[in-house]
Amino acid sequence: MDKIFTEHPWDDEDSSKSKQIFLSFKTGASKKRQTCRVNHQNEASLHEPGRFVRAPLPTDLTVERINNGKSRKRPETKTIDEIEQIERQDLRVGKKVKSKQNGNLLPKQSSVKLQPTSKTINFRKKLVDSLKGSRFRFLNEQLYKTTGEDAKKLFQRDPSAFQAYHEGYRHQIEQWSVNPLDRIIKSILKLPKDYLVADFGCGEARLAEAVPHNVYSLDLVAINNSVIACDMANTPLETNSVNVVVFCLSLMGTNLRDFLLEANRIMKTGALLKIAEVSSRFDNVKEFIDCVHKCGFLLENKDLKHKLFYFFNFKKVRTVEKRSLKSKQFSLKPCLYKKR
Repeated sequence: MDKIFTEHPWDDEDSSKSKQIFLSFKTGASKKRQTCRVNHQNEASLHEPGRFVRAPLPTDLTVERINNGKSRKRPETKTIDEIEQIERQDLRVGKKVKSKQNGNLLPKQSSVKLQPTSKTINFRKKLVDSLKGSRFRFLNEQLYKTTGEDAKKLFQRDPSAFQAYHEGYRHQIEQWSVNPLDRIIKSILKLPKDYLVADFGCGEARLAEAVPHNVYSLDLVAINNSVIACDMANTPLETNSVNVVVFCLSLMGTNLRDFLLEANRIMKTGALLKIAEVSSRFDNVKEFIDCVHKCGFLLENKDLKHKLFYFFNFKKVRTVEKRSLKSKQFSLKPCLYKKR
């Protein structure tokens, strides 16, 4: 079959001849056109498979303009071998950094410590106070809904709960216009100094510190060595030995009858019973007084004029055995504190 296109004959005879190849390039400084004469054989060797031709790189310092109109000098251009060497070094450095990150090797932190700002401190204080207040309200609610024995077990399982409760209690006292314990202290200071006093639910035992009388400080947990830890319905005190019994904001729980009968047991006939409670806990004051009467006490006087607290003074008129009393248990309304 005839070829449509004729082959161009290769001119091998001219292979020995030299050719002039003019290569032009621009340099940053002179921008002059240069020429070079290259031997044809050398040119053939440059075009062997796997080889390529690179344009020559400028070797002088050039000046280039940047956007702000200022000029800066470009560093001296590297050769191909130098550039490849730098790239290999950068690659090795990159691998080391990556291996450190995978190995959780973090850079050395600065020794400068940031000081907390006043806003941070205030926020933290508010958060801590809120958590403490929440725990206090929870414990306070539990004490009103359980018996004295169950409350004692609660604090035995978690001793820190008692401290948390009284810390919240102190915070509540700061909100009151008057502390009812101060009024009771004043009344006891008027009594003979040889009177023996029993403080039921003493808390931090402030009554014993404020009066010269001998005071038995009783509570579910002993906050110090002067406090006797016990259930208010079962104290270790002797029968008919006490002249004054105090319940200051401590008639908590669902078995108040047991507390008052235990007070009756340890009190002498004619001894005084002083009660101070939050006024909002009373639905019917007369009903409360009748329950106390059944436990062997007679009301001497009461003060219901205060907006926050009611005060009662009873006297033991007869001894009532716990087994002989068939009346039901009674309690007062829980005093639940609102979230501030």
